[in-house]
Amino acid sequence: MVGDSLMATGSRGRRDRLAAPRRLLGTWSLWELPRRGLIGYLLLVDAAALAATTYLFALRPPATSSLLPFSALLAGMILSSEFSRPVERSRADTRLGAGLDAAWIFAGALLLPPALAAVLVVVSAGYRWLRIRRGIPHRQVFAACATMLSAVAAALVPILVGAAPFAEAERDFQGFALAFATGLVFLSVDAALAAPAAEFGAEPSGFAFDAAMVAFGLLLAWSAVDWPFVTVVLAGALVVLHRAGTMRALRGHAGTDAGTGLLTASSWLDGARTQFELLRGGGTDLSLLMLDLDRFARLNDEHGRHVGDDVLRAVADTLRAEVRAADLVGRFGGEEFVVLLPGTSRFDAHAIAERIRLRIASTSVSLGGRSPGDPLFAGVTVSIGVSSHPAGGETLDRLVGAADQALRAAKSAGRNRTVVFEAEESL
Repeated sequence: MVGDSLMATGSRGRRDRLAAPRRLLGTWSLWELPRRGLIGYLLLVDAAALAATTYLFALRPPATSSLLPFSALLAGMILSSEFSRPVERSRADTRLGAGLDAAWIFAGALLLPPALAAVLVVVSAGYRWLRIRRGIPHRQVFAACATMLSAVAAALVPILVGAAPFAEAERDFQGFALAFATGLVFLSVDAALAAPAAEFGAEPSGFAFDAAMVAFGLLLAWSAVDWPFVTVVLAGALVVLHRAGTMRALRGHAGTDAGTGLLTASSWLDGARTQFELLRGGGTDLSLLMLDLDRFARLNDEHGRHVGDDVLRAVADTLRAEVRAADLVGRFGGEEFVVLLPGTSRFDAHAIAERIRLRIASTSVSLGGRSPGDPLFAGVTVSIGVSSHPAGGETLDRLVGAADQALRAAKSAGRNRTVVFEAEESL
């Protein structure tokens, strides 16, 4: 005879004592990664990027003449990103983590000293943090540092082979071959750095986008040297093509929830069933999170649906930031969300759920329609149910049902907590 029991996650008092320090450190979420080797690797890449840039500034300090092309590339990068900001927020992160800026960064790798090419990446990362999207800081820092090392490696190619700088090179086949090799180095170094950190993996389309941006970067660098006015035309074309292509892709994605940008329930179920069948027979861990906002109806009644919509979008942004590219996130209806975590054990899923819960609990949403000096609405909380295969069931429907049962137990136990479903055999 098999009976179902539910395991609650500690006492509220213990959580309250840990909430403040975990919020302080958890904003990075770096220390909560399950593999300590991964933490060391991420820190090593960050340190290598800082050390390489500092060393290059000392070894090859940029000449004053480099400041003009640096300023021009910087201005072009920021302007094109600003014009593309709405669609940049909607597209998935690529391996380079620079989006449209990758074209300008590669142009910088061709035209600037290595140290200034790295600085261009730093400015891009800071701009994207302030204006595009604020994700998990340690992920964005790692992506920026990997791109810095890629740009430095690409900028060093002509120096190491003893070739003339791009601005002075002949526009013949040999010059093209060198520029092509520089682009391959730029893409390959970033891919090699990203490979050990599986959680930063992008879909294959991300590589195609990055390669296209590198090709556009070559054109930007070429025009900047030989026909500067064409650079303005190319920059405008880059923005228009990027906006049009991304918006068409978004309009064609009928399986996306309009309010949050997450998968709809039906689209999530289709994708989850496919992944479940692929992983079930291979002995791979598989877990599922079901989340429900606490007292959401009361929030809508007191503050209006516009605030409720802002809260839903903030929760969706948090989920996107806290999970990997391979994880499947959907809106299951109303204020309920669901996340499929391939390759994740019950214990790791519980840690991820707690990280999400704490981050949502620290979320503040502005009361729409009020003056800037008015207070923020704070105190959004979420209850989470966790289930894992095979303890939660041998089918996806049973896995979802087990997570739902755990979620209801979290609600009954006082809300703002995580409950893990666990099947026990009793005699």
